[in-house]
Amino acid sequence: MKRLLSLFLVFALLLPFCAFAEEDAEPSAFDHSVDSLFSQYRTRCGEIVVAKEGEIIYQRSYGWADPEKKTPATPDHYYRLASVSKIVTATAFMRLVEFGLVDLDENIGEYLHLADEKPFFAASPRYKKVGITPRMLMSHTACIWCDKFSPRPGVTKALDLQKNKGHKEYFYDDKPGTAYHYSNYGAGILGCMMEAVTGKRLDDAAADLLFDRMGIDAGYSPEYLKVPGNTTSNVVREYGETIDLDNDYVFGYGNCYMKCSDLCKIGMMLCDGGLFEGERILEAETVQEMMSSQKGKGGITVDPPYGLNVLRVDFSKLFDGRLVYGHQGVIDNILCLLIFDPESRFVFAMTSVCRDPMEQIKVDGGLRALDFYLLRAAWNEFGK
Repeated sequence: MKRLLSLFLVFALLLPFCAFAEEDAEPSAFDHSVDSLFSQYRTRCGEIVVAKEGEIIYQRSYGWADPEKKTPATPDHYYRLASVSKIVTATAFMRLVEFGLVDLDENIGEYLHLADEKPFFAASPRYKKVGITPRMLMSHTACIWCDKFSPRPGVTKALDLQKNKGHKEYFYDDKPGTAYHYSNYGAGILGCMMEAVTGKRLDDAAADLLFDRMGIDAGYSPEYLKVPGNTTSNVVREYGETIDLDNDYVFGYGNCYMKCSDLCKIGMMLCDGGLFEGERILEAETVQEMMSSQKGKGGITVDPPYGLNVLRVDFSKLFDGRLVYGHQGVIDNILCLLIFDPESRFVFAMTSVCRDPMEQIKVDGGLRALDFYLLRAAWNEFGK
């Protein structure tokens, strides 16, 4: 009797988490599998969206967007994307490359300044004659430390050796282009470059270049969202009154907010070679370059696991061992994933707020457990 009562209580607790896939629809066996995985990894709220052959075919929300108010998570809630923000920023940035406003192999100091300021030669103080380029930033071969930048001295001051002697503590010993070192701040500089080139805040630049064209409601600060109160994360960084190239890097690498369905749409567009709902967002050659190895290009001599802010993943247990593409996001209590497979036209997007994802083991392809097991379940259900 006690066992039956315990099972009843567990089922009652899960009821609120199982009712948001389709209103008035009976949860399927796969719905229960998704809910079970979210529950197993102590997820407060989450969502997965699956697309196949250019159409969203599955969407499932789970948990409480606001536990205190008992507000259930729905497809209308925004999630902070953590490092998945990098692929979003890169997608918008590549439109500037297509417009001829940025060269992937030009020194970033040519762009990383306001209109009334002069260009400078950006380099590591360890290798003063080796310029750092956008290609190096996006392939994580610029050899910039991931966690040692801070608002002081700031990005441009650390890179501009003409104004100071440089800050060696912000750079690895390796020559830029010759080693792979994942760098949040290197990727964040990309957002600062977008601000400098367009003369607009990162949110406005990304909206013009990408979000508005795809009908996506997103922002790097919640104040730019249509319904700011619908965010599931309380980690908020507010913009200053003016563009601040030294400190705005914190937005571009991990602070994008988006609905899971909109994240899936970006994956669908990249999966289909730059096309989305019949409109060309990026040229096919641009998307191919984002997915390609950067070894041998622009002074890069190493083969990093990234193309241009796009992770190239070889899953030994999925996708018949072929490369698939995307990005994982892990920070604080945020765990997100975007994976797309151009061959099968399968796209998987997952967003969540859960207990410290760093506690989860890494499984195949370096994914955290919740990411991998949800991806595997979706692939087995819809992808094959």
